Formats: sequence, structure tokens, C-alpha cells
Amino acid sequence: MRMKMTAVAGLIGLLLTGCGTGKNDDSAPRPAFSELPQKVVKPAPEPTVKLRPSPPPDAAFHETVAFGLREKVLDMVNTEGTTTARCPASLQQQKGAQAVCVSTWKGLKTEWDILVYTLPDAPKDLKWGAEPRTAILTRDGAANAVYTYLAPDLVRCNNIPEAVVVPIERELSKYTCQTVTDGRVGMPIPVRVTLSGPRFYCQVRREAHACG
Repeated sequence: MRMKMTAVAGLIGLLLTGCGTGKNDDSAPRPAFSELPQKVVKPAPEPTVKLRPSPPPDAAFHETVAFGLREKVLDMVNTEGTTTARCPASLQQQKGAQAVCVSTWKGLKTEWDILVYTLPDAPKDLKWGAEPRTAILTRDGAANAVYTYLAPDLVRCNNIPEAVVVPIERELSKYTCQTVTDGRVGMPIPVRVTLSGPRFYCQVRREAHACG
């Protein structure tokens, strides 16, 4: 159902730890970071159950697209929750067709620009693409990204709301997270929301040779 991350280092940079030199060099200076105020302890897991019911084979095209958007929303928020979506009935499965669809997750709305297209090597194979105008950042989804790929003892964040509408694919300096492992506090790193969920990209700074 969901497009899982297959290359962790490529998609989330060097997530919060191990960025730059000095990760395994005990002689290198280890920067000290202050703890962020929000403790997030093993939140609700990433969605693992397929959405039900799936559209029947004879479902209208706009219903099929709406169902697909619900799956995209769960990828984006990276945690469990009820999602809905609707597309105009005028959306047809024909090349060049466009529409604006609306999805919700726990009451937060996202508008999607839909385009039906074909690829040059398969001109009869109609596909549809969706670009969100905004994204939804969730506290649990951000923490899940860190717990899943780094397995720290604890994740701390900077007062991320349970869910909030944010720009898509933009670094959010207002919202950061860090790892805590063996009592060692990692560098706070800003989050950004992609279609595949929250992501953290390590930035090497002069005063810090490692992200954790």
C-alpha cells in the first residue's frame, strides 16, 4: 500500500546522527546539545493495515483517485488516523484531464492538483499524478521516522503539534527533533514533510562535527 523508504541514507540524509566526521572516533570532540522540551515515547505506529474497503473494479475513476489519495495521506502523516478524500465526478480517465481533489486527516484538509497523463513509451497507458498544495506534519509521524531508522532510546522534539498544516517539501526550522541514546543528546534537526512522510536532513556546521 505504501511506498516504503528503500535507501535510508539517500532519502533522509544522515538522520540526526553520524553526520560528518567523528561518529566513531572517540578522540574527536563531541558537541553538547540541550534537550528539546517535548519527549515523545514510542508513538502510534506507522500505518500497516490496508485501507478498507478498496474500490471495486467497476468504480468510477474519480472514486479510484480519491482512494489513492487516502493512501498518500497516510504516507505523508506516517502514523495512524482516519482519512477521507473526494474528487469531482467530472474527473475523467483521459489524457490531460485535471481536477482539484480534497483529502482530510483528523479534520485537517489538503488540496491536491490531479493530472492524468501518459508516458512516451506507453501512450495508451493512462496514469494519474497528484501534487499536494500543502502538507500535514504530525508529532507521532516525525518521531516514528526517527525511531524506525535510528532506534534511539528516546526522541525529543521542539513542541511539534499533534498535527498541523505546513508547506510541502520545505525545511521547518520551527519544528525540530533529536535523538537521546545512552544519555547522549543529539543535534536538533529541522523536519520537512515529503510525500513519503517526515524527513530530517543533517546539516554539517562548523561548531558540530556530528549530528549526535
